Amino acid sequence: MKRWKSVLSALLALCLLLLAPSVYILAEESQEEETEEEIPESWYYTIESNEIEGWPEGPQIEAASAIVMDLDTGTILYSKQATEKQYPASITKIMTTLLLIENCDLDETITFTEVVYDIESGSTHLGIQPGEEMTLRDCAYGIMLASANDIANGVAEYIAGSVSAFADMMNEKAEELGCVNTHFSNPHGLYSDDHYTCAYDMALIAQAAYANETFREIVGTTEYIIPETNLSGEARSFLNHHKMLQSDSEYYQDWCTGGKTGYTSQCLNTLVTYGSKDGMNLVSVILRVNGAGKAYAESTEILEYGFENFYTKNYDNISSKATFYDIMDLMYVGTASRLLSPVWQRVPLENCSVKIMLPNTASMEDLTYTITEANGSTKTFSYEYNGQPVGTATGKLNTLFVPARTKYSLGTDISSTEEVSSEGKIQFEGLDEVLEQAAGFLDEGYQIITDYAANHLMIVIAGGAALLIVLAVLISVLIFRATADARIRRRRRLEDEERKKREEEIEKMTTAEIEAELREVMEQERLRKEQEEFAAAEAERAAREAEEMEWKEHETERLIEELEQERQARISEKNR
Repeated sequence: MKRWKSVLSALLALCLLLLAPSVYILAEESQEEETEEEIPESWYYTIESNEIEGWPEGPQIEAASAIVMDLDTGTILYSKQATEKQYPASITKIMTTLLLIENCDLDETITFTEVVYDIESGSTHLGIQPGEEMTLRDCAYGIMLASANDIANGVAEYIAGSVSAFADMMNEKAEELGCVNTHFSNPHGLYSDDHYTCAYDMALIAQAAYANETFREIVGTTEYIIPETNLSGEARSFLNHHKMLQSDSEYYQDWCTGGKTGYTSQCLNTLVTYGSKDGMNLVSVILRVNGAGKAYAESTEILEYGFENFYTKNYDNISSKATFYDIMDLMYVGTASRLLSPVWQRVPLENCSVKIMLPNTASMEDLTYTITEANGSTKTFSYEYNGQPVGTATGKLNTLFVPARTKYSLGTDISSTEEVSSEGKIQFEGLDEVLEQAAGFLDEGYQIITDYAANHLMIVIAGGAALLIVLAVLISVLIFRATADARIRRRRRLEDEERKKREEEIEKMTTAEIEAELREVMEQERLRKEQEEFAAAEAERAAREAEEMEWKEHETERLIEELEQERQARISEKNR
């Protein structure tokens, strides 16, 4: 019996050994099936910014459309299907709030009508009732932080008279901002076939809104309380729906400065996020991604990509340090040249404002530019890096000669003979006409001069002689100045050469030699002082001797005078 049990145990162990690999493989396949997640088609959509030569490669994300824009320069750092038509959901309310701030005093009070009920059942609202009164400031916070659709409808009707009229205002504003694929039909973003936008347009709208200080204050607020109203006995308290602002959220980012969330079952999740870090101010737009967590994670990923791979050049009121006088190297003629033309004292560039966003691997030397605007001598340059716009520079460009009025190719009058084409090349338009006018003036002037000379010959001769004298004096002054400057430069050059030669000699000397030379110098200095002291003593002694000699001479003269007086007295007395 024990033997049969041993045989059965051995057979069972053998079966388990044979079946173990198969069981392991089946378990592994089952685990893969359970953990594998289907990758959406949008994952493979083209990222246009990755196709720019020399541009940092951006991350692959699931969102159907996405963009990162620098708020200061408008540079697009990351772009995925940025101009493709998408449905925005509640990020529409950025435009609604912008129009509210621009067109109303936020301290005004609104009285809501039954339009607050004209929203989808189950959509986000704050339970506003017809006849309820509220300040527009509270409305702005309710729209942006709580995403209240009922308040959005009420504000739209208050501003424009109806929701449809307000939608027209939204579309006019979108066109004004340069939007390329946007049409709004409501102020809240609930799904409608004719209510759509694209990532690029939403970035433009978000940029315009963020430029408003009141909007920045609202969008960056984490919590707000709407006090009791005439129809609500309780205050309404709510948090900002954007979780990247909430410090207790797993999605919190300390560089996030605000944003707006959006979701409908047709639009999926949408998200606009503002971020400031290391002097850079960026905005991201995520459209159509399945899940709020993914929207936050992908927004963080593309914004961090922007912060880590780009840097800004932002200078204001820069001016050239060198004038035309300096550039033309006219110093050798002295101040006399400054009297010839005050134009020479201009600088080529004045009050230049530069705002450029560049990849970390690029420099200003890698940029090309075109003149996009010209208003007199003030010009705006649009800079590009491998065809991608990266910012602008504006400033006043002075020319040395301004003989005539012509026109830029853009059609703006300026005082210059130059015309700058769209490629940035300098052309000269109307130059023949300018030369013909100049030749006519010269001919007329020559005729006047010859007639005058024929009738006033002596005056012309005297004037010519005086002019020659003045020119001779001027040339002499210029030659003297030039030679004086040359002598000064030559003396300084010899002094520099002597100094360098002496430094080289000192470097070759040992410490003992340096000490010996120092002692010799000190001994020479001592002897020099002794000689100076001896000379001073000799001078003092000679002065004393001269004084004594002068005194003796004076005393001798006095004695002689006294003796003469006595002799004269004796003679007088004898004669009497």
